[in-house]
Amino acid sequence: MMGSQKLDSRLRGGLWGVLVGDALGFPFQFTDREDMQQQHPNPYDIHMIEGLWSDDSSLTLATAKALTGEYRPEKIAENFLSWYYDGEFTPRGYAFDEGITTSNAIERLAEGIPPIEAGGKDEHNNGNGSLMRILPAAYYAYFKLSSLEERLKLIHEVSMITHAHPRSLIGCGIYSLIVWNILDGMDKLESYREAIATAKEFYSRELFAKELTHYGRVLRGRIHKVEQSEVRGSGYVVHTLEASLWAFLRNESFADAVKEVVSLGEDADTTGAITGGLAGTYYGIDNIPGEWLEKIEARDYAEQIINTFIESLAKRT
Repeated sequence: MMGSQKLDSRLRGGLWGVLVGDALGFPFQFTDREDMQQQHPNPYDIHMIEGLWSDDSSLTLATAKALTGEYRPEKIAENFLSWYYDGEFTPRGYAFDEGITTSNAIERLAEGIPPIEAGGKDEHNNGNGSLMRILPAAYYAYFKLSSLEERLKLIHEVSMITHAHPRSLIGCGIYSLIVWNILDGMDKLESYREAIATAKEFYSRELFAKELTHYGRVLRGRIHKVEQSEVRGSGYVVHTLEASLWAFLRNESFADAVKEVVSLGEDADTTGAITGGLAGTYYGIDNIPGEWLEKIEARDYAEQIINTFIESLAKRT
């Protein structure tokens, strides 16, 4: 584990990176690739239009606040209900941009279904709605748990509150493995390659094995070499993970990574948030453009949740 000051910068960078990436991409959500290329032929010319963040950040903050204390899936579920019905964890006092799988799961929670039984289990429930909010769970598992088995069990359970199909669990697992390697001090490519080696071994067990083929491009270790034309920014969990890793690995700064992934269009707020979480964890808070952070809506509110969560993690080291 790295020094406390650098570690603190990476934790803050990751969580703020989610909000900043979300806000950068939100105005371009549902814009197709062709329109994005016409509007921004050079992706690095994309600028933050406004600081409004969406459900990606809301559910990340809801998860972080729930994990400030002892891990209980019920507490995460309670916070999701407060977001969905009462507008907590939002910049403007109401929930918006909810995904169908997430909405259905939360409505099942409201009916009394236990949290880790509420998530969608069918193949069509493999959107990116759990991947987009998994970063606080990855941080918590890194500090609180020691074995790989325990860590991934927690990641899977947190995903299962809304997304319970094995394909979604694998996506959250691969992302978390990379985050843990970064926090261990590995560089980008080493973090990625070590993570996929671990994922291949761990997910070869019966429950997951047949799903691994869907992540073939990620697991080959060359996702950053794929041509832009072959990468999708869609809401499908596999596309989202591919796009986020592609942009993170082939760029050399936080800003360039999130700009390039947003340039893919489609689910640009979520790919921006997920890439922002990864790049923010790697580069740290000081490498997120200050003018972007200053634009974030309800910044003091988000900062209080983020700071309290990170301080609680430090007490577990």
